[in-house]
Amino acid sequence: MHIVHTEADGGKGGQPLRIINESLGMIQRGHQVTILCPESAPLHGLARDAGLTVVTMPLRRKNLQNLQQLRRWLKENRQSIDVINSHNSADTWLVALANLTLSDPVPLVRTRHASGVPRNNWTTRWLFRKACAHIVTTGEALRQQMADIGVPMAQSTSVPSGVDTQRFHPADKQAAREHCGLSQADFWLGVVSHLRPNKGHSVLLRALAGIDNPHIRLAIVGEGPHKATLEQEIIDLGLQERVVMAGHRSDPERWFPAFDVALSPSHDMEGVPQGVLQSLASRIATIATDAGGTADAVINGQTGILIAQRDETALREAIVQLYDDGALREKLAQQGYDYLCSHFTRECMLEAMEKVFSTAAQRSRSR
Repeated sequence: MHIVHTEADGGKGGQPLRIINESLGMIQRGHQVTILCPESAPLHGLARDAGLTVVTMPLRRKNLQNLQQLRRWLKENRQSIDVINSHNSADTWLVALANLTLSDPVPLVRTRHASGVPRNNWTTRWLFRKACAHIVTTGEALRQQMADIGVPMAQSTSVPSGVDTQRFHPADKQAAREHCGLSQADFWLGVVSHLRPNKGHSVLLRALAGIDNPHIRLAIVGEGPHKATLEQEIIDLGLQERVVMAGHRSDPERWFPAFDVALSPSHDMEGVPQGVLQSLASRIATIATDAGGTADAVINGQTGILIAQRDETALREAIVQLYDDGALREKLAQQGYDYLCSHFTRECMLEAMEKVFSTAAQRSRSR
């Protein structure tokens, strides 16, 4: 198959990484992949650096000029394209409208990465129910949102972003701490994510400040627009000796094994956060909020501890519980790892997406 991905602008978080990871996997399976996106989108540079075929296409705004340019490209390449996978609202609309003008429209699969509730009006219902051959969500909670606006369950599939277990896997804690420059004797909490307000770092810092134990420390891995605010909060809360701001790291797989507990305190609109899946793959006990589709992977008391969003008290209590109970940490780490390996690997994702794409393409050819 020739799979074309379109993205208006998915930011710097898990969305472009999902597209790249999936695309590389599809190429390994013998498929052709092309990515259409604006040069300003982070995906543009990241995909090219990964060796993928990228076509610069203005997709950020729904206007006539962008529609005409996309339509021209689709018409010129239609015979070689089997399916289009769109990832944002603007590019989905542009593909859907372009399809209306083509004698042989390209089957459109829409992937919804964020958990923001879609508008329930006739245009949105037409887009998802009629213009799209299939809807993919990155979590079951997002899939239910589609059902709530009338998309049949048979027309949607939840496909969480799979983890590359060759990259993220259990490793020696002592060696990991030496690599990361973290003290061996302390109890390390870790959070790996983009630094933006909805990722919940501020809630986590307040929870940590409420724990009177200097040996419980926190490593924050990542960069983003919320960095300066977090640095000031660390000072205001008197946590300078207990929190390490590690910045962006190209080797997060070396950091997760250094943690005693990994956290995802997010109250963001997302599917299943990549950091959650990566911590489970690294066999680390995990505490996460019920944001987006996180509950698909973190089953409370079985594969981790799941708490309500923005609940500072629950977060503090969960941290103390896992600090005090080494046997529970071990149990959650092992059960989380086992569950990840059977449900959320890269191969699970590729199998599911390949089925979605081939079914959409076959139905189009049989019309």
